Formats: sequence, structure tokens, C-alpha cells
Amino acid sequence: MQKGAQKWGNLLTKWFIVVKCGNNIYIFELYKLNTSILDIFFFGTFNCKADAKGRIMLPVALRNQVAPILKDGFFIKKSYLSECLELYPAYEWHRVMAELNEKSRFDEENLQFIRMYTAGLRQVEVDATGRLLIPKDIISLGGITKEVVIAPIGKRLEIWDKKAYDESISATKEEKVKLAKRVMLGEKPSGDVS
Repeated sequence: MQKGAQKWGNLLTKWFIVVKCGNNIYIFELYKLNTSILDIFFFGTFNCKADAKGRIMLPVALRNQVAPILKDGFFIKKSYLSECLELYPAYEWHRVMAELNEKSRFDEENLQFIRMYTAGLRQVEVDATGRLLIPKDIISLGGITKEVVIAPIGKRLEIWDKKAYDESISATKEEKVKLAKRVMLGEKPSGDVS
């Protein structure tokens, strides 16, 4: 187990328990995974419903994924590029903010981007019953109605109105092939000489 602890570095906390049984003393090494610094990548697409108060009941499969980071909370905001909301685990949002804070505060373009990127930011929690409460003003920014899709984008989740989500992922087979080649293979569109 010692090699495993060295491999994982600061992802593990080591604890020792000393147990005396008769004339024998036993020392047990216990390891606890530090989930606050663990990189969690979400998976699965979930169809949900939002009620009139902006509460979304998270499906059990998604609740299981967020369970290790539930106590730290989440941050939600309008997506900068898409017509949806973005839900960040607190540790991931703090990482994003650390990156943004490295930008010069004396550059007006940097400041304008940060203002726009963080507009409407709120801290939210998942309650004991597994419901995510999204403030009404934020839910309206994302165009969320009753039918909702929660879709993973790596370390964060996107929350879409179902109709908008379906439109965002619809494409012909040819469009999908071209996009895959551009993104995964770095191919330029035909006629592009740059």
C-alpha cells in the first residue's frame, strides 16, 4: 500500500490506528481519498424536470457522481458561449477563478471578459433530497422551462432546456464527420489556405 500512497501523492491522507490485543500490538495504515482535490469527470446525459420554483431533482446516477463533492457545493452561471447554464463543483470553479485572476487587472479587455464570463454567478447547493435549486433569475438566463437536460462537459455540467439542447446537438452525418476531423485531427476546411 505504501507504493500506492506515493503514486497518488497528496490525493491520499494516511491515518494510523494502533490496536492492542492481549500482548500483541497491531498498527493499521488507513488511507482516505481527498476528494476535494480529486479530478472528477462527469458522464451521462440526464433528462429531468424543473418545477415552478426552479428546483431540479437530480437523477440517482448523477447524485452518485456528485456525492464525493456534495458538501463543498456548486457554482452556477449562464454559459458564455451557449444558451444554457453551467454548473461547476466548487473546487473546479475556484480553479477557474485562479486562472482568471492571473490576468492583468489593468487591461480593459481582460476586465470586460471576466465581467461577462462571471455574470449572474451564484453559489448553489443540492439539498438532502437531491434537488438542485436554481435561482429564478438564473434559470431565466438559461431559457430553462420545464423539460431539462443535464449534460456533462468534463469537470462541469451544462443545464439546458430540452428543446435547445436537442437543437444544439442535431447535425447531419456529414457535419459530424467534418467537425470531428477539425477538432480531433486538426484538419482545416477545404479551401482554407491558412
